[in-house]
Amino acid sequence: MRELLDKGAEVDTQDGKGRTALTVALAGGQEGAARVLLETGAGVNAGTGRRPLHAAAEKGTVEVMRELLDKGAEVDAEDGEGRTALTVALVGGQEGAARALLETGAGVNAGTGRRPLHAAAEMGTVEVMRELLDKGAEVDAEDGEGRTALTVALVGGQEGAARALLEAGAGVNAGTGRRPLHAAAEKGTVEVMRELLSKGAEVDAEDGEGRTALTVALVGGQEGAARALLEAGAGVNAGTGRRPLHAAADMGTVEVVRELLSKGAEVDAEDGEGRTALTVALPD
Repeated sequence: MRELLDKGAEVDTQDGKGRTALTVALAGGQEGAARVLLETGAGVNAGTGRRPLHAAAEKGTVEVMRELLDKGAEVDAEDGEGRTALTVALVGGQEGAARALLETGAGVNAGTGRRPLHAAAEMGTVEVMRELLDKGAEVDAEDGEGRTALTVALVGGQEGAARALLEAGAGVNAGTGRRPLHAAAEKGTVEVMRELLSKGAEVDAEDGEGRTALTVALVGGQEGAARALLEAGAGVNAGTGRRPLHAAADMGTVEVVRELLSKGAEVDAEDGEGRTALTVALPD
């Protein structure tokens, strides 16, 4: 490496992923190489993709991280996915690195992609989540897919994290993409679903694809969740995308199809692609 630099190699040149050699060294756990590059003047904020601080955070190399910060690394800089180093540390389960970043002033709401709270919710690290909320993390902030941390926790099956977020006032109808009720329906977590409904979750709200939680439950083969939603008054014709009857027909759940029809499902209603349930049920 030193020989290449002596021969004129550009220390901050980027690879095809927008990473400098310093980032690559840190991503590979090569601390010795990273320090040589720093001695040679490698930029701690260089790169259009993953930054050096993100790589160190992902590996949990706290001392290197602190060295980068001392040299001027921007604590809330984003990587190519709109994530800060704090989010990257939490996604990687590096709680020590995350706490070191928080001590350095990392923003708990920073990032245009996945937020720190979403990452902690996904990993089910309830104590870290509470710490982020105590520091002002917005409980209903959305990630790049329009999901709140509550939805992310439920998608990942992290019921403990979901309940902690509900205790912190998370909105049961928040999010412009997948809603919390849809996530619980997909996982078939009936008790959580009932809790969301008791807190005012809209039973026929649509997700980003125009589907209700009932449709999502049926698509996922979660008949228990589907029946709980029907008991809660879910509309058998609700949704502007795939309808519940189409989902049941697609999965071949004949008894559920009959139950939906007995409750008034329109047998020839069309889905978003102009298909009836019969068309969906028939083989291609």
